[in-house]
Amino acid sequence: MQPGPRERGFLLVEALVALAIAALMAALVFDTVWQMGRTAAAAAEQRQALLLARSVLTAASVPGSGSAIAPRGGDGRLAWTVSSEGYAGEAADGLRLETVRVAVSDAATGKVLARLTTLKAQP
Repeated sequence: MQPGPRERGFLLVEALVALAIAALMAALVFDTVWQMGRTAAAAAEQRQALLLARSVLTAASVPGSGSAIAPRGGDGRLAWTVSSEGYAGEAADGLRLETVRVAVSDAATGKVLARLTTLKAQP
């Protein structure tokens, strides 16, 4: 018994549907990989901004006659600002304190990536 004309193989429509499904799946996989890459890049930039903020805050919070670091600066794609003001709270043993704030932002977009605050002794 020989197969009829409909039983011999796939129809062209079936083959096209299978290709369309495969293309859709490939597009979804590509989009997922693309998003993962963007997320990893953003996380790396955030980590670099936090390391820079810690470094600048450490340099700016050293007690002394003046700030050891300029109020504004940059490092590659990152820009930082340092601000300080007298501390309004109570200090132990009559020690005068100063609040030091550091903000690190993307130099191109101005988006703030990290903010840190600490106290330092005033001279």
